[in-house]
Amino acid sequence: MANYCSNTIVFISKDKAKLSVFLRKMFAAFDSRTSGFYNLLVLHGYNNRQIASMIDRRDALTHCDTKLELEGDTYSFKVETETAWSPHMDVFYKILREKYGDLIHMVYQSVETGCGIYINTDTEGKYLPERYMIDCYHDGDYHTEYFESYEEAIEWINEEYPTFSFSRYDAMEEVETRLQKAFSYDVNCFFYFHRFEPDDGFGAERSVA
Repeated sequence: MANYCSNTIVFISKDKAKLSVFLRKMFAAFDSRTSGFYNLLVLHGYNNRQIASMIDRRDALTHCDTKLELEGDTYSFKVETETAWSPHMDVFYKILREKYGDLIHMVYQSVETGCGIYINTDTEGKYLPERYMIDCYHDGDYHTEYFESYEEAIEWINEEYPTFSFSRYDAMEEVETRLQKAFSYDVNCFFYFHRFEPDDGFGAERSVA
């Protein structure tokens, strides 16, 4: 059984007409509830032989916005997927390149804890502003928290672990190590501190022919 990578993708364009067409096809594929990725490719004119080499049938579309958002002169909509082991963004890059002439762009955030994948390609933080993630268990509660800044993450840690007094000058690795050691006596407790990276090596997926 595959580990599943959770992905949030934002598609962006100044061309409302093209993005509207893409949204309609994306939502139709999502709304079909079965073989969402397959249906998305069929709707874009790919045949079964082409599709067989492009998708992992374990992947799924799990959310799709129903309308475009407008900020300034730029439109956008959001999609969420679950993919086996890694982000699998190559399908979307291929569709955007071949069917929309790269007039639609995308940014995405991916998390797969088992493979250590923490990616956020929105370097400006305009659509996906989270930069840090904490995954922990203590005092009988699980927490998965996202933060836009390191200072916000440290503030949350100090509130959750009041016997510590970390500062924004403490390295992330040091914070994680100190908390892991402090609760090592309890096999149920854990603390992991992650930073989202802009690519983490998965940009190579863009080159799929």
